[in-house]
Amino acid sequence: MSTTLKDIAKKANVSIATASLALNDSEKVNHATYEKIQKIAKELNYTPNARARALVKKATETIGLVIPEVENPFFAEMAQSIKNTIKESGYNLILCSTEYKSEEELRYINLFKSGLVDGAIFACLGDMMEEHNKMIIDLVKNNTPVVFVDREINNYNLIPVIKTDLFEGAYKIATHLINKGHKKIGFVGQSEERVTGYKKALRDNKIKVKNKYVFYDYLTIEGGYKVGQKILKLDDLPTALICLNDEMAMGVIQSLTSTDIKVPDDISVIGIDNIRMSEYYNPSLTTLNIPKKEMGKKAAEILLKRINNEKLTPNEQLVIFPTELIIRKSSKTIN
Repeated sequence: MSTTLKDIAKKANVSIATASLALNDSEKVNHATYEKIQKIAKELNYTPNARARALVKKATETIGLVIPEVENPFFAEMAQSIKNTIKESGYNLILCSTEYKSEEELRYINLFKSGLVDGAIFACLGDMMEEHNKMIIDLVKNNTPVVFVDREINNYNLIPVIKTDLFEGAYKIATHLINKGHKKIGFVGQSEERVTGYKKALRDNKIKVKNKYVFYDYLTIEGGYKVGQKILKLDDLPTALICLNDEMAMGVIQSLTSTDIKVPDDISVIGIDNIRMSEYYNPSLTTLNIPKKEMGKKAAEILLKRINNEKLTPNEQLVIFPTELIIRKSSKTIN
């Protein structure tokens, strides 16, 4: 049978109210009594009721993190960084995956409205952003602080944003490939910001954008594999492909190399994210590093400040992290 608050109070010879205050770190209890009650609780392996504790402290000491999918290594690495950061301040993390479904994000927004968390980080992408941002703004106005990661909002003072310049990142990759002699460059994935950066780099270098080289598909390894099959059916193959993320790039490479196509000898493939396995893939993947761990840490730090009603500086309201092109073996120079 588990130890109750009543058991603690009885052994300490204090009221249940005093025991509760001491176990919730109230300054209303003198130091000697506080130490005595804490010691007894430890001896009896007392586990406080989370709901009751939240009512007393008027805080859940829990943060919600909403991401598109748990399986994606990019979001897994970011989530771990967020968890490590908030743990130092005594907070717990609820991990919520939308699986790119609008109704799933809506469900989490409504859960957070019920007071389940003290604050939330939304790192979701997709069409639901505009539709749900107004509801998230209402969440913030009702005293649940929110931070966005790679998600836009007009009012950074209301909702701070942590991001990378993905337009500039895609532009950087395409320019690199052009400088390495490539002119038939394709893009794989759904991302307006990245596709726009890729297209601008081509146009700035007087290279015509060919729609047959742009593939809008799912953001997974499986999606990349399917795109690879479509590419193989083209009469005129591209010499290089930029993929929305590393997982798609790996799927594309697997698809291409299942035939006689060699990467990078026949087609160079570049990813975006620099997930851990990209360095150990065969061939090792040229990719754009997105500092996901640093972004997660910064998002958590800023959210904790908001929860504690600390004022943010302008530099904390919008934080843009730089990207870096990591050259490995999946890309090459052509004549």
